[in-house]
Amino acid sequence: MDSCPYLEIINVIGPPICKYWNYHRNLKEGLDTLRNKKEDLNSHKEDIQLRLSNELCFGKQHKKEVENWLKKVEQITGEVQCLEDEVGKVKFLSRAFLGKRVYEKIVETTKVYDDGSFLESLVIDAPSNSGMALPTPELVGEDVVTEEIWEYLMGDSVCKIGVCGMGGIGKTTIMKHIHNELLRVAKFAIVIWVTVSQEFDVFKLQKEIASALGEDLSNYEDITKRAAMLSKILGSRERYVLILDDVWKRIFLEEVGIPEPSTSNGCKLVITTRSIELALSMGCEAIRVEPLSDGDALNLFLNHVGRDVYVPTLESTLNEVLKQCAGLPLAIIIIGSTMRGEYDVHVWKNALNKLKKQAGSVESMAEEVFKCLKFSYDRLLSTKIKHCFLYCALYPEDFEISKEELIEYWIVEGLIDEMETRQEMYDEGLSILKRLENNCLLESVKREGCVKMHDVVRDLALHITSSESPRYLVKAGMQLEELPNEQEWKEDVEKVCLMENDIKEISSDVAIPKCRSISTLLLQNNYYLEKIHESFFKLMTGLTILDLSGNGNIKALPNSVSELENLNALLLHNCRSLEYVPSLSKIRGLKKLDLGFTNIKEVPHGMEMLVHLRYLDFNLLTEVPAGILPKLSRLQHLRLNRTPDVIAEEVAGLRKLETLAVKFNNPEGYRLYLSRLQRGCPNRYYFHVGELVFEPNYEKYVGFQGWSFCGDSILLPTDIQEVMIMECHGITSLSDRNSSFKYATDLRYCFISYCEGIECLVSSSSCYSILQSIEKLELKFLGNFCTLFSGERDRAVSTLSSSTPPGMFSRLKHIQIWGCPKIDKLFWPELVHNLLNLEQIQVYNCEQLAEIISTSDDDEENIEEGKDFTIFTLPKLRDMSFRNVPLLKCICNRGSLMGCNSLETIEIVKCPKLKRIPLLLPQSDNGQLLPLVSLRQIIVNSKECWDSLEWDHPNIEKVLKPFLAF
Repeated sequence: MDSCPYLEIINVIGPPICKYWNYHRNLKEGLDTLRNKKEDLNSHKEDIQLRLSNELCFGKQHKKEVENWLKKVEQITGEVQCLEDEVGKVKFLSRAFLGKRVYEKIVETTKVYDDGSFLESLVIDAPSNSGMALPTPELVGEDVVTEEIWEYLMGDSVCKIGVCGMGGIGKTTIMKHIHNELLRVAKFAIVIWVTVSQEFDVFKLQKEIASALGEDLSNYEDITKRAAMLSKILGSRERYVLILDDVWKRIFLEEVGIPEPSTSNGCKLVITTRSIELALSMGCEAIRVEPLSDGDALNLFLNHVGRDVYVPTLESTLNEVLKQCAGLPLAIIIIGSTMRGEYDVHVWKNALNKLKKQAGSVESMAEEVFKCLKFSYDRLLSTKIKHCFLYCALYPEDFEISKEELIEYWIVEGLIDEMETRQEMYDEGLSILKRLENNCLLESVKREGCVKMHDVVRDLALHITSSESPRYLVKAGMQLEELPNEQEWKEDVEKVCLMENDIKEISSDVAIPKCRSISTLLLQNNYYLEKIHESFFKLMTGLTILDLSGNGNIKALPNSVSELENLNALLLHNCRSLEYVPSLSKIRGLKKLDLGFTNIKEVPHGMEMLVHLRYLDFNLLTEVPAGILPKLSRLQHLRLNRTPDVIAEEVAGLRKLETLAVKFNNPEGYRLYLSRLQRGCPNRYYFHVGELVFEPNYEKYVGFQGWSFCGDSILLPTDIQEVMIMECHGITSLSDRNSSFKYATDLRYCFISYCEGIECLVSSSSCYSILQSIEKLELKFLGNFCTLFSGERDRAVSTLSSSTPPGMFSRLKHIQIWGCPKIDKLFWPELVHNLLNLEQIQVYNCEQLAEIISTSDDDEENIEEGKDFTIFTLPKLRDMSFRNVPLLKCICNRGSLMGCNSLETIEIVKCPKLKRIPLLLPQSDNGQLLPLVSLRQIIVNSKECWDSLEWDHPNIEKVLKPFLAF
């Protein structure tokens, strides 16, 4: 007899309904539990921070895992607070969905709490020398000054040195070279470099010094207490050199927390300053930097202009041009770079005439420097490129400017011409940046993707904008607590920058600026700003760019923003408390609207009118009403990465999208989107399918969380670079069924966790091709994961040798295997030879893992016959870490050694059966073993664990022991 169809329906939908009802009914109980969990977590965090502050006082630095855990606590408590805020506003039908999120957050909070069970020390020994080499321009001449500074540093008679000279004369360049040389000598344990700049602030200086030492003073808000802690930290370190670059005001060391350098403590202080009087007032031995000699000046000039330019027909003119630079390195470098490769004598004579006619000076800047910089600025020719250069002066002094952010500003300012795609405009921006860098008007910095302005070059830009159009008002990074006074708001000011200040309120009693010509107002990162009065924007009718990003306390924008009809960009990114934006219906020319990481949950009124919008960023919308997205057909950048009910078909219909970040509530919406695409995915895409949202590492990403793929294949774009799979069941490997992984030939990063069905990474040779491109592989908390490849070892090796592409794992840099209790072997010897790019291997909490590089019967026979060691070469391996792997008996067999000439850290914790560290160490000419040059630390459980290790050479233990930490 056939079963009743109604019973079948009940069996299918019954359990989800019951689960739904439980979430609905138990919301209050769940929220109480979550609050308790949050309080427990915060208490635990305070305990950890207290332990950390005690342990950090003795020349230590905190472990990275502790730092990451504290950041995770901050993140999770913020997310819990958002959930608590939502509960009070939730509608009846939404209670179940919110209850589900509360339950998931309880699980996540509990895990974070458990991860904070640090049974061992929270700190490790600080590196013997905490300084990093600084990028340095060439140093020509200055031998006498450099040697004098060096002698004072190496000797005992002088403890404080002041390097003095006018702006652009090379003080910083000299000290950068000396800084890097200090890193190579053994006299000082620590070399600290801090740039002070014109807007000196004790609080900021304390933070910079502490940060350079790997310390954190954020728990101390009072300057005096911060000074006491900083003094304690510095006093506990071995002798150091502290270099304070670009000092404008006298610094009282005691007020900052810098112990007085003395012969007894062996520490040194060096400042660079434009004022000899300032150096003397701080008790420094003053060393004056003089202009370059004629010979050195010519040498530096030819290095930049090109030696082949110095021909007889040009020689006299070039010498006259060089004379105008007055021996100042900055002027010589900029003029030389500006005229590089120019052979026409008439162009050179014209340049000479312009240099001679340049007039005017900037306060505290030599006239010679100014006229040379101004000449280079004038040769930019294009007015738009000149304005791009001047725009950099809106940032605070010595600020590291993000190239991407700067180009975004140039685009919305109209300084880059409109093009077919946003990528073309971005490429144009990069070419402008390259030109400014080549002309030495901008300089590169250590931080990737950033540039900065030399402070003298910035002085020039601000001087130009004080007297020529566009007129600027710049008070950036000056710790202002209120707006500049009324007199500073000139009627012809066009661009105003008040970023990075401490302005708390723009109230009704503030004189409202009567600057109808203002086109740009940058007020971002005034962290304490809570309120802007209604009348503030009323007279700014010409405003085209308004940036309030990073003002975390502001809850609502004044309604007068609705009247800014000329606005091109409204930037509110990371205004986390912002709940209200007024109607946008009149701002029809708006091209960029950034509401990312705000608390805006509904589409602002009038969104459908923004037909010129190119850039839209949301993150907490509860819905996108049907019909709005098709009206925004010019969108090139769209981020809706926390929007549960995004309309897949409408998104797929946006033909001009180049960047898309979107969260699909279920796989069906994701599949529907992919099926509706007519021209492939955008150039950059970040697709989240499920609950959690992660920050991707690559430009083409898909993440799945909390879904069952029973009977379904994992559908991926063919050009995907990163995939994350969490809490997904119904799959045993990436090559299951009709998986599209086999077409993902550019996959760089694969993360899989909490997927109980996963047994191996790939089970079919058709998917081996993805392993050619993978750079990072993370497999975490996979209860049934047994091996990277399915089948017994012999069958796998046979398959590998016969059909595997030769480049398998050849790009792999990082592999992490955490919480996989069934895996017993990781790599086979046949694979190791491909791991030439491997930088990090971490294996944690794998109860059955016995071998990292597996052995065979042949391997054991070779050992018994006394054959030579097999060498596994891993030339780029930096970090080798094994923690809580109780059955691990070998990294590689007794007949093998690992050649790891880049190795920095070895960690072996709770691996009681591991008795051998198989390192191949270099030897001196006389056969003595030497430590690896790169090695910094070997971490083991205890002295007993270290003493139980067996060594292949009697001297290895002695060579490695200095790097030991328990």
